[in-house]
Amino acid sequence: MTEPQASDAEKLAALRGGLPATAAGIYLDTATRGPLPAETAAAMRQAEDWELRVGRQTQGREEDVAQRAAEARAVLAAAVGGDPAEIALMSGLDQALGSAAWAADWKAGDRALTVAQAGRETMAVLAGLRERVGVEIDVVDAADPERLTSALTRRTRLVILPHVSPWTGERLPIDALAAAVRPSGAWIVIDASCSVGAIPIDAQEVGADFLALAADRWLLAPEGTAALWAGRRAVVEARPLLAGEAGFEALGSTARRWPDARRFESTGLPRTSLLGLARSVGWLEMYVGLPWALPRSERLARWLLQALAATDGVDVVTPAHSMAGIVTFRLANWRASDAADELGRRVFAILHPLPEVDVLRASSAWFNSEEELARFAEAVGELARHTPETLPRRPSLMILGNG
Repeated sequence: MTEPQASDAEKLAALRGGLPATAAGIYLDTATRGPLPAETAAAMRQAEDWELRVGRQTQGREEDVAQRAAEARAVLAAAVGGDPAEIALMSGLDQALGSAAWAADWKAGDRALTVAQAGRETMAVLAGLRERVGVEIDVVDAADPERLTSALTRRTRLVILPHVSPWTGERLPIDALAAAVRPSGAWIVIDASCSVGAIPIDAQEVGADFLALAADRWLLAPEGTAALWAGRRAVVEARPLLAGEAGFEALGSTARRWPDARRFESTGLPRTSLLGLARSVGWLEMYVGLPWALPRSERLARWLLQALAATDGVDVVTPAHSMAGIVTFRLANWRASDAADELGRRVFAILHPLPEVDVLRASSAWFNSEEELARFAEAVGELARHTPETLPRRPSLMILGNG
């Protein structure tokens, strides 16, 4: 791998200093949850200390919460190329997808469509529609515009597509897929939880009605923070989530009063989460800089894929021609969970096994260093040359206590 220029290396070192978790190991699990910036943790801790000392219901609190929410909408809008009025704040990706999925006026026998690459949250939301309303679910085995079009029926009301599959790391052609669906009139929802902050995305150009994202991944926000971008058609025509639907307590009739995406918001985020959300995404955009971070993330992920693909005994699942920040792979003679444990012991790699499909998922980001990715690839190669029984053992670290 080409070593970074001196100025780039200095910048990376300074930025990694603001992400303490990067010193704990080779952090390759951003697709599950990204590291929290120290600046964000400090701001949230300060806010919690203030509430502890003076109480949580103080004069001006409502105005402060509204200001924090406005800041969060502004930085999230910048991340997806939208407008703050198009952003609804959510407490989790499942809530964001659920709010979008319930936009249709569902009747028993209506149909919803997705692809095999969709994530767990999408499938859970669709299962809820089936259980509560009797919606029929269709799953296309390949994200191809022609196959998607052929699967549409007169009763298809919703199509949910991942921008990047959390299972394979494949980057789907969502603009072409959305264009294929649009003439049907079905609501189009994009799960961008594995793309926003990892690769460029412009919500205005995708052609979808909704774009759901988990902010606690590549955007480095606090756990459970998420958002829903809603286009003009959605704001004007979609039905807001009502109380009790999709398992969430929503604002119901109160939500209807908003003339923008806030009509889709339900249970509000806690004040400290709002503060942390705005601080993390703002730090990423204004201090790190997305024009620097996104190309670097893509370059590192591609290098890792190529390094693993060139290693004997490694089967890379992620297609090289359509990838983002995720590389999924298998090791001959190793279960994914066993390999993940061993890589954690050997090089302190933090990555995610997916037992359902028996693959390892390494999700890199701009904060990874070239040296640690090379070290990780070397460790994977060592495992691939052995079986769990023949792998040479390394002594375990001994932690000495004071007692």
